[in-house]
Amino acid sequence: MNDILAVTLQNMQLDMAKVDRVALNLANAQTTGYKREIVAGLPFARSLEAAAARGQPEPALPLTTRIDLRPGTLRMTGQSLDIALAGPGWFEVMTDNGAAYTRQGDFRLDAQGRLVTQQGRLVMGLGGEIQLPHGNPVIDAQGRIFEGQLPGGAPASAGSSPLGQLKIVQFDSAATLERRGDGLVQASDEAVASVDGQTEVRQGHLENSNVSSMQEMVQLIQTMRHFESMQKAVVGYDEMLGTAIRRLGDSA
Repeated sequence: MNDILAVTLQNMQLDMAKVDRVALNLANAQTTGYKREIVAGLPFARSLEAAAARGQPEPALPLTTRIDLRPGTLRMTGQSLDIALAGPGWFEVMTDNGAAYTRQGDFRLDAQGRLVTQQGRLVMGLGGEIQLPHGNPVIDAQGRIFEGQLPGGAPASAGSSPLGQLKIVQFDSAATLERRGDGLVQASDEAVASVDGQTEVRQGHLENSNVSSMQEMVQLIQTMRHFESMQKAVVGYDEMLGTAIRRLGDSA
C-alpha cells in the first residue's frame, strides 16, 4: 500500500479509537471513582516522517490507551462505609484472579461482617481482610479503622486499638493499568504501600468521576473533523493518481 494512504488509514483508525473512548467516558461520567481513558498516537506529520525514515508505512509507535489518573472531586454522603481517597493511590481488593485495585469506595459488609465492594470482593487491609463486628466504624485520615459505636448506641472506649487499616497502594509512574470491569484495574508493576501524608482517607465521602462532559464533547467534535480531513486527503490523493494515470495513457 502507498505510504501516504497507509499513514492516513492509521490516523483514521486512531480517530475511531478516540471516538470509542469518548463514548466510554461519557457513559461513565456519573460512575463513582471512574478514571477517563485517553488514546494516544503519532500526529499525521510525524507518522509520515516515521514511515519515510523506516522505509515502511507502519508507525514508529503503536496506538496506546492510558488511564487519566487525575483525581475527581469528592462528594459527602455521610455513610460510614463510603470512603474516598484525597490524593494518589488505590484501594486493594481481592478477586478470583488475585489482587486488583479500585477508587470506588462505596463499600458494604457481607454476611460475615467483612468489608467488601458492592460486588462482594474483599477489601484488603495491611493485615489481610477487614472484619467489622458492629458495622459502624470510625476511619481516620491514615485509613485506620476503629469501632465507633457499640450495640445499643454506647460509644467505643477512647484510645482503643484499631480493628485494621485500609491498604492504600500506588504504582510506579510507568506502570500499565488495565481495566478489569466493575471499577477495577490491574497493573503490570508491583504495588507499593502509600507513603504517609501523600494520601488522605475521607470517611463519609465518595469520589466523582474525573470525566468532564464538555471536554469529551469538544474532543468528539475535534476527532470527527480530523477524521473528515483524512477522508478528504484520501479522496484528493486518489483523484490525483487517477488524473496522472489518464494523462500518461493519453501521452502514450
